[in-house]
Amino acid sequence: MKKFLVITLILLTACAILFTGCTKKKDAEITLKMGDCHPDRNGGVGFVLDKINTEFLMAHQGVSLTVESYQDQPWQEKARIYATANQLPDVFKWWTFPNMIGPFVKAGQVEKLNKSDFSGFGYLPGALESCEYEGNLYGVPASGDMWVIYVNKDLFAKAGVALPLSWEDIIAAVPRFKERNITPLVTNGLEGWPLSIFFDNILQRINGDFTRNYNAIDRIGGVKFTDPDFIQAAAYVQNLVKADVFNPNLTISDYGDAQNQFVQERAAMYMMGSWEMGMAANPGFSESFRNNLDVIKFPVIQGGKGTADDPMVWFGGNFVVSANSRNKALAVEYLKFLAERFGSYCWDSGAGFPAQKVTPKASDSDVSKKLLQFSAEAKSISGKAPGLDYGKTNAFKEEHQELIRQLCAQIITPEVFCQRLDAAAEQDSKQ
Repeated sequence: MKKFLVITLILLTACAILFTGCTKKKDAEITLKMGDCHPDRNGGVGFVLDKINTEFLMAHQGVSLTVESYQDQPWQEKARIYATANQLPDVFKWWTFPNMIGPFVKAGQVEKLNKSDFSGFGYLPGALESCEYEGNLYGVPASGDMWVIYVNKDLFAKAGVALPLSWEDIIAAVPRFKERNITPLVTNGLEGWPLSIFFDNILQRINGDFTRNYNAIDRIGGVKFTDPDFIQAAAYVQNLVKADVFNPNLTISDYGDAQNQFVQERAAMYMMGSWEMGMAANPGFSESFRNNLDVIKFPVIQGGKGTADDPMVWFGGNFVVSANSRNKALAVEYLKFLAERFGSYCWDSGAGFPAQKVTPKASDSDVSKKLLQFSAEAKSISGKAPGLDYGKTNAFKEEHQELIRQLCAQIITPEVFCQRLDAAAEQDSKQ
């Protein structure tokens, strides 16, 4: 469901008195325009951003903020329209994956940043580097993303099913859930990217090697998507759909629909990234749901080489500055302000898994504690963007998403999926 949110925060008289000793409210002189994909301001990352924005205004008399926010995919579409019209916000959420940041950099639409300005904010190894393109920094990371499965413990207990360790466990539990009119697992299939990430994870659980996926995209070492392990992974994904593991409307279910099924306790599992850890603290969700929420590692495949301690981890959506901003210096100052606070605020509120070092507390939700534990127990991680975002061009990403939707809709066979994906990778490598 598309949502639009415009928030204008103006310095109030009380704040002016507190910070400047003035007795009169000063009219805003500068308006910073912002854009992001977090329309829910009651909890999660949206709540954190509002808190940071409020503090920024308190510290900057004469400044106001206008924030435009949509869900993930609609925001991407809106930002590209703004880019075409040369009207990008001063500061906005974007992804520094090569195929997403590259076109903006080449068009001169995002500002190059000084890496030393952001090196003292406790970013995890590789986090800032994930925001670089051709050796230059263009953004600051908002989160460290891990692909996991969220579960409803109560629905598992009512169905008499133990939390799964393998995908075979999940397949075996399908009839038990169906008897109670419970959907076993939901995710956002309409937009494709969660299914593409799912494929990457299944591939690793089969061959035990994250690098083969990247090598197939880079055309390194003769690795191709038509190799047997890729075909096996595609077949496994399609067989999970055939086994009724997913929501019946998988390929037409968007982000909001999938999450709603889970938070309304009509689905036992929700496959998504660690950024959804904020569900555990979101007052907009029922107490019953929050009390029964748990998270598990991405399951293994019986006979596969990958383990549960091989999580797919990457550094996700970032904040960047428009190169055409009329208030560029203030926009960069905002990024520093955000970098100083986002990690701790994000963690303290349970909004997501930050890209910065955090200190866990006893009051942290069980979900957030487990995610931190999963990270600590990792034997290997992907460390790079998911396959669809690792390619050089947006055309590769779009083809990856379209092909995985067709595979899950059983329109194409695993062999055709792999052949067409390999052709897309070959074309991408020539760009």
